[in-house]
Amino acid sequence: MENDRFPPPPLQVTETPSTRDIGERLLTGVITAAVMEIGQRPGIWQKMIQAVNSGAAGTKEGTASAFLFRAMVDRLLEEFQALDFDS
Repeated sequence: MENDRFPPPPLQVTETPSTRDIGERLLTGVITAAVMEIGQRPGIWQKMIQAVNSGAAGTKEGTASAFLFRAMVDRLLEEFQALDFDS
């Protein structure tokens, strides 16, 4: 327990090859979580998929991955701005 006295080393962020493809499993998980938030009822899955497709159509890439990736980036930027690092 001697190491408990020392804080962990700072996180090292390095540039690695990145992808904007969120993958089918994550996409399915996001849709499932959204349906559960609203509550299951007839037709809700199809409507949720329509909403994803509508959002995807509004992206340059035209994909669900691009739509949800942009949503995650926007949400992260909201949190970052709320921390007021710029002042």
